[in-house]
Amino acid sequence: METAIANNPNTEINWQQIQSLVNTINHVLIGLIGIYTTLLAKSLNFQDTALHMFLTIIGIHVLGAEALMSHYPYNPLTNRLSHRNKCRYHAVLQMIGGSMALLGVLGKIRSTEVHFATWHGKIGLSAAFMCFSSLCGGFLNYFQPKFIHKIYTKAEVKYRHNFFGMITFSLGIATILLGYFTQFFFKYVDESITPAFVLATALMYVITIISPLQSFRNKLKYRKKFIN
Repeated sequence: METAIANNPNTEINWQQIQSLVNTINHVLIGLIGIYTTLLAKSLNFQDTALHMFLTIIGIHVLGAEALMSHYPYNPLTNRLSHRNKCRYHAVLQMIGGSMALLGVLGKIRSTEVHFATWHGKIGLSAAFMCFSSLCGGFLNYFQPKFIHKIYTKAEVKYRHNFFGMITFSLGIATILLGYFTQFFFKYVDESITPAFVLATALMYVITIISPLQSFRNKLKYRKKFIN
């Protein structure tokens, strides 16, 4: 299919326009969820669960998703940046977003007596653990690459970073989806629009994860060359 598209200039232009449109839709979905939850949290004075919701959704749903799309060629926010600057953009968003998500989890743990009694809490704990691990690994790889490359090859580091990053993001989005069905959300958001939140987040996830999956496939092939 890619060869056929490359051999037909008109088809290639149309395909680029489609990808650009899908990317734009994704930014809109990310922005709408981010704006709504921010306004909701503000209306509740960013107290307790409202602050937890704000920090985790902005950290994962907004900054985490934007970080994963940083290398996407049709991303209007980064398509003019060099590869190195895209990496910096990705790293900054991941560090800020990951830190916000972790603070949101820790704040919820401190303000609640019963922990991890629901699927939202259990998967959220897994997401928090993976987020912390990914942040530590990404921090070391970004600031101390020579140290990391003494343990793993560059191909292995890129493969692991891509793989665990996708797992972390997937767990985070799963937690958010489950969060739409919690007592807090039902109390402050009309149940009739909950399906719209679920659909928006699920669609955002599908669009966002495409580029990391393509990158992971390429890194897997590159890694196998060194193993073999």
